[in-house]
Amino acid sequence: MASIGLSIVQGSGIGPTLYIVMKSDLHITSCINVIIKFADDTTLLVPENTDVGLDVEFIHVRKWAESNRLTLNTGKTKEIVFRRPQVKCFHMPHATDSIEQVNCCKLLGVYFQSSLKMDSHLQYILSQCARRMYILTLLRSQGMPIMQLPTVAYSLIIARILYALPAWGGFISAEHKNKLNAFLKRIKSYGYIDHTNNH
Repeated sequence: MASIGLSIVQGSGIGPTLYIVMKSDLHITSCINVIIKFADDTTLLVPENTDVGLDVEFIHVRKWAESNRLTLNTGKTKEIVFRRPQVKCFHMPHATDSIEQVNCCKLLGVYFQSSLKMDSHLQYILSQCARRMYILTLLRSQGMPIMQLPTVAYSLIIARILYALPAWGGFISAEHKNKLNAFLKRIKSYGYIDHTNNH
């Protein structure tokens, strides 16, 4: 019996499915806590009032990984404590084990802040889309027909803005909503979005 020293190639079609199957027996120890598994990302949600703390749940996950010969990437593992904005009395719990405690973290392409605001995420999106506008400018200067630019704009910019919008759209400040509206008006004025398009 020979040991296999290689894993599934990253980016393969069957890789995510095999990993989901492998993680199917990873469960939390308390019914109050929540575990969310998506491909190779695992997220633990532990409320303030629980019978099993985050440190115990994390040890459980670490033991599961060891028994299944998986290595946790602790460098990418972050802990974030969500709290109401401008709360009068708040006690920050100690960080779990050697995990870094952060005020903002990225989960599946969305930046979450400990204050329950999503301004950091919108700022990240706007900076991304501003850079992508250069591609549209380059395409137009290279002779792409004006009628085709909206298709590229929707795939590069509008689709990026709409990604996971229900998860963060209702949590941005009025100031950042104005920034988003100003950005959309700007790309319309450049002709990158067709006014007759009903997307």
